[in-house]
Amino acid sequence: MKLCSPLGHPLPLNLSSSARPKSLEGLRIGFLDNMKAPVDKMMDHLERRLREMFPGIETYRTSKYAASIPADAQILQGLRLNCDVVINALGD
Repeated sequence: MKLCSPLGHPLPLNLSSSARPKSLEGLRIGFLDNMKAPVDKMMDHLERRLREMFPGIETYRTSKYAASIPADAQILQGLRLNCDVVINALGD
């Protein structure tokens, strides 16, 4: 039998936020859904409103497989390749 400690040893992360764009005009907007209700309805509404405000934007929508796990590498790669900014939504 192997006993594992639930405490773990977190590694320090060196993260910083990206600069916000001055406008969304002409940008590709990504939407990442965490699969909790009612995120899909909120994303639909937000996408509609953004298209009204910025008619030239492109959108890209994707979803995680489950709210309790991080987005996998394929989902993150899709966001990197298809988006200038990403909106991540959490539901409940």
